[in-house]
Amino acid sequence: MDKIEIGKRVKSIRLRKKMTQQQVADLANITKSHVSKIENGQASPALTTLSKIAKALDSPTSWFIDQEEHGDLTIVRQGQREAGKENNGLGYDYELLANKMNLSFISPTVVTVLPEAVTIEPYVHPNDEFIFILSGSIKLMYGSKEFVLLKGDSAYFSGRTPHIFLPESDETAKVLTIYIEES
Repeated sequence: MDKIEIGKRVKSIRLRKKMTQQQVADLANITKSHVSKIENGQASPALTTLSKIAKALDSPTSWFIDQEEHGDLTIVRQGQREAGKENNGLGYDYELLANKMNLSFISPTVVTVLPEAVTIEPYVHPNDEFIFILSGSIKLMYGSKEFVLLKGDSAYFSGRTPHIFLPESDETAKVLTIYIEES
């Protein structure tokens, strides 16, 4: 990917997150001038610098470099997906399916609900959420109600209501989760 495209991505994420160049520079431990040159395609950032900028913007580094662009179409190959463990202790693994989460109002993710995920504390977030059970089954705790969802079932709900999904059996479940951010 060329430096102009990388710069456009950095700038669009920074603006989407309502951050100034100075804020990004401070968090990335680089100069504001360098951020400006990167955003304007006047400088090609080293991978370490790009990694620092990505961290400052709370974005995966791969989002800046690992995509096939075909006009309005972006393809993310299976081996290029960002994956990891949920950092809130729920016992989920996840894969980001589209590295455009910082430019889009939706964020599709495959969440793997591990059998050992036993946390019962529901959580809230400001987004609507759509889930589709790809395999296995889960218990969806939503407000004061509990629902069992099987492979092929789906649900759409407000993230503002306390919720969590937990394993329904000793089987691992895979859940397509799409967070829909308000514009």
